[in-house]
Amino acid sequence: MQTSNRPESTETPKPDLTTALEHPTAQHGSALTAFIYTLGSLLVCALLSIWIMQNSVNAYYQQTYHQPSPLVDLEDYPSWNLGGKIGDELYHQHDSIKAKISAWNSEIINDFNVDYAYTPEFKAAMLEKQKQEQLRLEALAQARAHEAQLNQFSITKADQVFFAGDSLMQGVAPHVQKYLQEQYAIKTVNLSKQSTGLSYPKFFNWPLTIKETLETHPEIKILVVFLGPNDPWDIPNPAGGAYLKFQSPQWETVYRSRIAEIIQTAQQHQVKVMWISPPNMRKDLLNQQMIYLNHVIADEVHKQQAFLIDSREILGTSDNVYNDYLLENGVSSKMRSADGIHFSTEGQKNIAKSIEQHIRIVI
Repeated sequence: MQTSNRPESTETPKPDLTTALEHPTAQHGSALTAFIYTLGSLLVCALLSIWIMQNSVNAYYQQTYHQPSPLVDLEDYPSWNLGGKIGDELYHQHDSIKAKISAWNSEIINDFNVDYAYTPEFKAAMLEKQKQEQLRLEALAQARAHEAQLNQFSITKADQVFFAGDSLMQGVAPHVQKYLQEQYAIKTVNLSKQSTGLSYPKFFNWPLTIKETLETHPEIKILVVFLGPNDPWDIPNPAGGAYLKFQSPQWETVYRSRIAEIIQTAQQHQVKVMWISPPNMRKDLLNQQMIYLNHVIADEVHKQQAFLIDSREILGTSDNVYNDYLLENGVSSKMRSADGIHFSTEGQKNIAKSIEQHIRIVI
């Protein structure tokens, strides 16, 4: 067997020119199609975004260029307005979902803190801290309310103060009148009358007297009332029939209405009311009656948003137990007269001083 010694052919095959020429064209067409598709998608997304966010676009355009947006012309078409409604709803849903997620996160954090992070000791300390903060806020609110009440009794030298009450006021009012006259030349009206109260208007009608006085004295800006000790009796029924028994619900309703009438009349004339509650009494029965009247008067005065001065505190009484003397700074001063009802001169001056301290003169 003979073997040829000629070298094998190493000639490279010639490329297919037809295939080589056709392939770049196909690639170019595919890229162009992808570009057109992408551009079209972007345009559709842009138009869809403008359609949905048209309200925001209009607002931005108006704020930036200070003229109506070109998109406003499309508002005549319901299909265009639908996009704005969809956008508003999506914004609303977004805010709602965001709020729910925030609340959910807070709930998870709180649950984790309560169940795992906070020890019983820490919880107890936090609870006590909350209680103390609540007490502080309540005290602050009360102080501000009290300060506001004090400021309501500001008057000028041209204004007048009106005193209404029984024999207890007859002893107190002259001291305040003297102080206002000598210190500020302020005039006063004192109609206090012994044996009067709110129980028997046919004997002396305080609500009517106060109303008529305020109508004829527009200069009056403060009304000081001191009534109650003459009132623990059964009273005539305004509707007729049997007398209303003292401390009965019907009696209390009528009595409260007379307190309210006085305060409301004053308020109608822009007059501020300072109401002094009855003191404790030596005789046990009368003292118990005064305790009841104190509760009724204080409650109704507060309901009518007037100012109450508790005479018991001023006279040194504690726990509603009658005391002749006030112990202050180691000095004992007699506050009550021998009958266990009225005040001594020092007692009168103490009540008067409290009234004076609440009146502010604007010079």
